[in-house]
This record gives sequence, C-alpha cells and structure tokens, in this order.
Amino acid sequence: MKTWSCKCLWIGFALLIGVTGFFVVIGIQPKSSLLDPEIKLVRKFAAVNDPALAEMLERSVVFIPAGNFIRGNDAGNYNEGPLQKVYLDAFEIDRFEVTNIQYSRFLLATDNKPPPYWTGGAYPSGQADNPVVGISWEDANEYCTWVGKRMPTEAEWEKACRGPDGNLYPWGNRWNRQLANVDHWTSPLTQPERDGSPTAWANAWNLLQATPGADQLGLRPIGSYPAGASCYGVMDMVGNVSEWVYDWYNWGDYSQLPTRNPVNLEPEWNRVIRGSAWHDPAADLDQVAVSSLCSTRSSAHSISEPRTGFRCARSVNVEGN
Repeated sequence: MKTWSCKCLWIGFALLIGVTGFFVVIGIQPKSSLLDPEIKLVRKFAAVNDPALAEMLERSVVFIPAGNFIRGNDAGNYNEGPLQKVYLDAFEIDRFEVTNIQYSRFLLATDNKPPPYWTGGAYPSGQADNPVVGISWEDANEYCTWVGKRMPTEAEWEKACRGPDGNLYPWGNRWNRQLANVDHWTSPLTQPERDGSPTAWANAWNLLQATPGADQLGLRPIGSYPAGASCYGVMDMVGNVSEWVYDWYNWGDYSQLPTRNPVNLEPEWNRVIRGSAWHDPAADLDQVAVSSLCSTRSSAHSISEPRTGFRCARSVNVEGN
C-alpha cells in the first residue's frame, strides 16, 4: 500500500510580493521541502508579531484544479457513503488554518468579540501563528467574507485533503500520528482527564493559554507538520484544529446529493465540521486515527469550543470551466 498516492508531478510556482512574500501553488505539490521557505518566513514574522504576517497568510492559497475526485468511504461510518466520483469546479483554499494574528486584524476592524481564551482582546503571547479557535460558524463565515473569500464547501474541503487519487489521509493511505498534531504528550502532569467531563473541557481551554513543549498537549503553530501536508500542499487538515465548512449537516449519507459541485443546504440545524483536532478528552488513539480520515464527518451547533477553527476558500473563474 502506497504512503503517497499522488501520481502527478509537482506543478507550481512561487511569487514573492513586496516585503511580505507569499506562495501561490498550482497543481500537485508532494514534497514537504517545497514548503520550507514559506514556513520559515511565517515563523520570522510571527516572532516579532509583525502585522504584515496577517496579510501574507491571507494571500497564501492553494489552487485546486477543476475535475473529479473520490469522495466518501463505504467502510467508514454510515454518513460517509457511498464512495463516488464527484466533480468540482476549480477553487482556491487557504494553505493554512486562520491564525490568531489574522483574526486579531479582523477584530480591530469589526465589533466582533474575541475568543474566550484571549485576554483583554489579545491572543496569548507567542501565539501569533497559532490557529485561532473558539470561533462560532457565524464569526468564521463573517471573517471569510471580510477578506473577500468564503467558507469552503464540505466537498471542497475533502478534495483538498484527499487529492485526486482519494487518499485516506492527506499524506497517503497509512495512518501516522507523527504527521499531525493529535494529542501529543509525555508527562501525565500535562494530560487532562480523558473522559469528556466538564473538567476536561475546562482544562482544554486552559491549555490554550500557553505554548506547549515539543511533546506536550496543546496547539501548534500552523505548518508545524509539513510532511503531513496534503498532496496539493494544504497544511494541517489532520490535527491542530477541526474546521467549520459551509454546508449544513444532512444527518444522512451522500446518496441524495448531486455529484457535481454538491452543497448541502438543509436541514438548518447543525453545521458540518471536518478534520480531527489537537485534543479529544473522550477519544483513544484508535478513535483519533478514525476521526483523522479525510472522509470522516462530524457536526455541531454553531457554538465556540476549544478545538474548532476554520480556513477560507474562494471560487476561481477558469476559462472553459
């Protein structure tokens, strides 16, 4: 079984814009080393809280070409079937999850409230390039609109995760928890109760206040696991934060949805959440592997919680598309 099933060669180019710099990647990018210059630039700007980082990250997008991809999983949960080819028009999606420094810029321009783990309207020190969490669906949607983008659809998110060949995980078909930020810890002193209790969730909020050690539980800066990038070069689609997407959750499978540019618009009850998160107090390691599949679906009311963030997308007009 291949660990990297992308058959296409990398097709892309890097654009350095002004002093901020950003990369726009077209096509397939299966080598994590190609991401190193951009990630180093992010770290450099984040270390000094340079506000230019926010604009740089908003421009860091990945182009996903129009075409079919394999969606679903007949061997997974009932809501993941049927396995099928789905066609999507071309789109762009943020390479990284939206960060604290980006969201801070948004708050300065709007009347929105900061996440509950921020203090005095400011994100925790040293976390400029950490993904923002504790954001409701409405706030995530408003942010994406504010930057001239939109929420990705559920199908777009899955294609960006799986690539054209239907990978089970962003990097291939074998689970490797070292390629994502999913419950890394060593000391029991940093490990909260793992029973889903209110105390465990309160502790999860507290863990967001400080930057963890290398093997301790907590959020990581975006792009900390470049080898775990999807075949398109999209980062952190497993681990770090689960992500809101545009669709309403349909409480069923895909059998009644179209196979061309599907978007589920009802029932208006729960929104879809995609991707596993940095922490789950109620899960064991086997459950984490399942929740990290690109095909796994979950949902929630539009509330803030310590594991959920988002990224944005944008439609692309391609001639002949």
